[in-house]
Amino acid sequence: MKSLLALLLLPVAIILLGGCASPRTVDYDRAMLQKMQNYETFSLESRSARAVYQSLQLTEITDRRITRALESRLAESGLQKDDATPDCIVTFFTTSKTKTEVNDLSMAGGYAYRRGPYRGWAGYSHYSVDQYEEGTLIVDIIDAETKQMVWRGADSKRLRHSAPTEKDIAKIVDRILREFPPEPGK
Repeated sequence: MKSLLALLLLPVAIILLGGCASPRTVDYDRAMLQKMQNYETFSLESRSARAVYQSLQLTEITDRRITRALESRLAESGLQKDDATPDCIVTFFTTSKTKTEVNDLSMAGGYAYRRGPYRGWAGYSHYSVDQYEEGTLIVDIIDAETKQMVWRGADSKRLRHSAPTEKDIAKIVDRILREFPPEPGK
């Protein structure tokens, strides 16, 4: 009976937990679509230039990991790094915000199937409140000629106490840049 109940509640739990995931967002200038598809070279904005608008200061190690992941993913997309005459400039920054998660751990009561002191159970209510930090990595692509942002991608994730590994960062960067350059009609 317990296994049947667990089996029935599994799809509900998957749907509810899936709803807790922060979505990846992508936005771009549709007027620059053709130009973005013709980009061949890129340059990454320096750490000191990004420090001006970076609200969440990264360690040099994490900064290098993000930089390497961006370079690798952009190279896979067919772009070459060229600091002298790039077609686009790639920059990134991070933000964080405190979020609150409330879980209802209430148990419903039983029912009266007989008389006497054991005829039912009232159940109980219990709520768990958890505050955590959610970090967001935002990647901007700026047209080198016009100096205007043409593409932005972002992904959010619950921050852990330990620093993100190179593998974690590569996955996040891959999810963000999955739709760069954008395809016509999307």
